[in-house]
Amino acid sequence: MNANQLKKLLKFHRSFGMVLGILILMWSLTGVLHPIMSATQPQPVKRMPPPQQLNLTNALPAPLVLQQHKIEEFSGLQTIQLQPELVAYRVLQPNQNIAEYFDSRSGQLIEDGEQQDAKRLAIWYTGLAKQQIVSAELVNEFSDDYPSVNRLLPVWRVSFDNSLRAYVDPSQSRLATLSNDQKMWMAKIFRLGHTWTWGDQPWTGQSILMQIALIGILVLTCMGIGLFFRIRNRQNHRLAHKPIRFLHRYLGISLSVFILLWVSSGFYHVWHKKSEIVNIQTMFYTQDLSAAAWKTAVQQPIQRLNLVPISFDQDHAQAGWMVQLTGKPQLQGSMTAAKEHDHNHHAQSAAPAIELINANTATKLNTLEQSKQLAAYYLHLPLHHFTQSSWVTSFGGEYGFINKRLPVVKVESNLSDQLRLYIEPSSGVIAAQVTQQDALEGFSFAYLHKWTWLPLDKTLRDILLGSIAGLIVLLVIFGCTLAARKSS
Repeated sequence: MNANQLKKLLKFHRSFGMVLGILILMWSLTGVLHPIMSATQPQPVKRMPPPQQLNLTNALPAPLVLQQHKIEEFSGLQTIQLQPELVAYRVLQPNQNIAEYFDSRSGQLIEDGEQQDAKRLAIWYTGLAKQQIVSAELVNEFSDDYPSVNRLLPVWRVSFDNSLRAYVDPSQSRLATLSNDQKMWMAKIFRLGHTWTWGDQPWTGQSILMQIALIGILVLTCMGIGLFFRIRNRQNHRLAHKPIRFLHRYLGISLSVFILLWVSSGFYHVWHKKSEIVNIQTMFYTQDLSAAAWKTAVQQPIQRLNLVPISFDQDHAQAGWMVQLTGKPQLQGSMTAAKEHDHNHHAQSAAPAIELINANTATKLNTLEQSKQLAAYYLHLPLHHFTQSSWVTSFGGEYGFINKRLPVVKVESNLSDQLRLYIEPSSGVIAAQVTQQDALEGFSFAYLHKWTWLPLDKTLRDILLGSIAGLIVLLVIFGCTLAARKSS
């Protein structure tokens, strides 16, 4: 390469860098912001759901209470201990978002039962007093304060007088997330600078423009690497008395590997489109719930009782009582099982101590086998396509914290894309569906973008990542300074 060609290439590198510099700054600065968000966001005082002792031997059977209130069909039923001496049946009717609560002993409707339950859960998870609650309202859609990364809807937002907001899901007695003004604004800035979204919805052409920008940065980085080795020994490119140029050149070559890792994994993440999870609203018929099955389910003291789908007919679900006896470890729920944004937990296969009873025939069922039945129905495929199922009781690997629900059953298939479904037995919904391509992209993002392979404490890893992102900010500032000087 002669001197004239090299001069043109350097000029193009400077001009190209000025154009892309603002985007690199946005991504780098928000990359620094992400670990700060993780470290400063509000944390729950308790992470497990409130313990329950449900002695229903003297209670009215739930099917009888449904009949008394002329509820012939419904989409959800759980047993909730609202107070030490008040156990309620939580019943969600079709096309409703707010469930009704019925006293298990009298069968009477509890006014504002779900709102009371939401407040109870918010107090439990935050450790704040009931007097500090300012408002409690149902949330049916995602927003800046409760973005779609939280996955769960509908939820209740319980606001406190110290600006803390708890988002709780009464159906599973779980905490979806905690938020405050600082977290909301930091998350809003992060989404604007890192994913180019405002509000919570992508805009037309966003993905394509982002992919073009990432390809441009890849080209710019590779060009910079090539130029470094072309000019480092040339007499007219010596760096004596040129500190900014020296820093830009050697900082650039030092950070080039990190930039290539982040940009390539970011491109793959944006380019890869995961299939959308479509869950249907379950429909149960009261007439399918037998007295014998109820008696079998409640003959011993229990700590949890949910009605869950075990299979589907054309227009409704066959129901099962999911029972957890007292004295057994609690089911985790969701983010309550681990510190938020901690993705280093490894998935385990230890089975939770639960029983599943057919709500019509009173026969005991195998939860793992029933999950295969659900998978076959959801995907409209014959049962023989689903080969095995196993419990997942902690976040890790391809089933990360982003999926929110625990415990789940992993159902594997023999399909060409090696599809795996993760089904939450306590609700019957699909928590995640992963193909081999999805798993490869997730591995790429976790290992190349977030560096989860580093044998470091998460805090130390965040400090390292944030520091490197900060150095990239300096690199861009030095480069823009040099380009401005040349053009002036």
